[in-house]
Amino acid sequence: CEMVKKRERWWVKHLMERAEQTAETYNVDMATKIHNTTYKTAIERNLIPDREALTTRIGSMIKSPNSTWAEKKPEWELPRTYFDG
Repeated sequence: CEMVKKRERWWVKHLMERAEQTAETYNVDMATKIHNTTYKTAIERNLIPDREALTTRIGSMIKSPNSTWAEKKPEWELPRTYFDG
């Protein structure tokens, strides 16, 4: 029972820290930037002609990431054989 309480306190502390980090990252300026890059905004301003073009762009970003994501890719990418037998 004490271990459960200790784990719960740790988890609450962890969540509070993450909430602080999120609040620092997603301030008003970041929220505005995110809003200005939404699908609806992109379509209304003709930045992306249609949903197919969006899908193509996303696929291209995944297959050929920029240098920042190319460095991070090994951290999150599953091996190609992950789902094999």
